[in-house]
Amino acid sequence: MADVRFVGKAMDDLADDWHWVVLRGAEELEPRLYLTGRVDTVCGILISDRPRRVRLFDMGAPDTPTCPRCNADGIPPGLLADVREALEQAERTPAEV
Repeated sequence: MADVRFVGKAMDDLADDWHWVVLRGAEELEPRLYLTGRVDTVCGILISDRPRRVRLFDMGAPDTPTCPRCNADGIPPGLLADVREALEQAERTPAEV
């Protein structure tokens, strides 16, 4: 079984953002219907932590997510941590005019 990743959202769970949704350990039962062990997003939203059937619907998703945290998954973790630290430090330092 493989992971299946797509751009999507669950209306009640994910607000207005489009996310990288991942079906963990997915098995395709028929076109657009999967049996999966877990469903979450790249940015860490847990949609389901137990086995379930998931049917995908075409909702007109964009090619890439609108969630900034999902889009950050391509940045190496060390670099992402450095960027976050620099931003936090800049927020703590008063600006000189």
